[in-house]
Amino acid sequence: MTNWEKDAIQFREDLDLGVFSRRHDLQDWEAWFAPYDDAIYKFVVERLHPDDVLLDIGAGDFRLAAAAAPRVKRVYAIEVFPELVATFLQQAGTELPRNLQVICANALDFPFPADVTVGVLLMRHCQHFATYYQKLTSIGAQRLFTNARWHMDSEEIDLTLKRFDFDKAPDGWYACACGTVGYKESSTDNNIPAAGAIHEVKNCPHCLATKEIHKW
Repeated sequence: MTNWEKDAIQFREDLDLGVFSRRHDLQDWEAWFAPYDDAIYKFVVERLHPDDVLLDIGAGDFRLAAAAAPRVKRVYAIEVFPELVATFLQQAGTELPRNLQVICANALDFPFPADVTVGVLLMRHCQHFATYYQKLTSIGAQRLFTNARWHMDSEEIDLTLKRFDFDKAPDGWYACACGTVGYKESSTDNNIPAAGAIHEVKNCPHCLATKEIHKW
C-alpha cells in the first residue's frame, strides 16, 4: 500500500463508502479519490488565462486548485468529502489564497457560479459527465479540461463549439456531450481519419439507448 493509500478515505475502516456513495448518488468508482501525476495538473495550469474563473469539480486534495489560483482571477473548488476539505484547509491555514473559494458540497446539487469560464473535471471514473457538461454550458462556460471521456490523458474541450447531432456528423472518431466516445463508420466510407480528428456530437447511440436526448 502506497503512502497516499494509507491516508485515503476509501481505505478507512471507520467509513462505509457504500453508504456515503448512495447518499450522494456517486456510482462505481466515482467516490474514490486518487491523486494524479503532476503532468496532468500541468496540462491544465499551463493553459489557463489571467481572466479565467475556474471551477474545479471534485477538487480532491486541492493540488490543482492551489496551483491554478495564482494564474487566474478566481477559483471555485468543490469537494464532496468533508475530510478532504478539512485536511486542505488545515494545511493551508492563513496561507489560503484570497481568490480560492473552497466549497464542501456535492457538485451534482451545487449551483455553478454564473461567472465561471473554465471547468475542470479530473475524474476518470465519472458517471455524470452529461450533467456537469450541461451545467457548465448553461452558465456560459467556454472550456472544460477533463480526463473523463477518454479515461487517459486530459483534453481541452471548447464548450462554445456547435455540436453535430450524431446522425448528421461526418464519419470518424466522435466524442459526445454525454461523455461517450467512439468511432462512426458508414457502409460507404472505410477511411479511418487521422489521429486527433474528433467530431464533437450530441445524441449518440448511447444517448438514444438510454433515452437521454439532449437539446443543448
